[in-house]
Amino acid sequence: MVNMVDNKALKVFTYIFFALVVADIIALNIYDGQSVFTADNFILHVFIKPLIMLSAICFLIKYLSHKIYHNWMLVAFIYSLLGDILLLGQGINEIFFIGGLTAFFLAQTGYIIYFHRSKIAGVKSNRAIQSLQTIVIVFAIGFYLLMLPNLGLLSIPVLLYLIIIALMGVVALGRYGHVNFNAFFYTMIGAFAFILSDSLIAYNKFIDEIPFANSLTMLFYCIAQYMILRGFIALRTPQVPRA
Repeated sequence: MVNMVDNKALKVFTYIFFALVVADIIALNIYDGQSVFTADNFILHVFIKPLIMLSAICFLIKYLSHKIYHNWMLVAFIYSLLGDILLLGQGINEIFFIGGLTAFFLAQTGYIIYFHRSKIAGVKSNRAIQSLQTIVIVFAIGFYLLMLPNLGLLSIPVLLYLIIIALMGVVALGRYGHVNFNAFFYTMIGAFAFILSDSLIAYNKFIDEIPFANSLTMLFYCIAQYMILRGFIALRTPQVPRA
């Protein structure tokens, strides 16, 4: 459900957002016969990638600044943009990877605060939701143990990020019955896509190379951000009862 948002504006934003995503994925897959990245297509990737979250930030400010919790979404989007920019340099120096990890840690913190504060009194969590929350936690623990032998000095930063991304997923699931269903559903899909995207990055970096890892990571990452935004749009603010 689109709440107090111009449907035409949302459609235009959606086209622009995913056109940029497709353009970035194309830039990631222009081969020169020897390697994926040439100087030209890397420059194209560097130019396009920040525009994806920048478009989301512009849409949020222009059309959604009237909605409650807008500021926490803005915080998450801005740190996501910063993380995108920093991760572009991870091939140059490991400090860029740590900086990107820190930026996304803060982005996930913003999402967690928004997810938690937007909850209202509702039904108790059912067993299916609790089971999914447990699966998220077990997956995070198991995935960290799998990566641990290869993490070296990054063991603590990666652990902290795994904790925050797992907590984001748990809190997103915990909104079931506490927000309207569309807001919950879109956000849940976004949270799972985020976990998948970050898992692809980590597996490709610390365990083994995945074919088209960069493209898959970008696709799931952008789906995550878009679906969380759709969940924010769909969120219905509860009416405060009159005295």
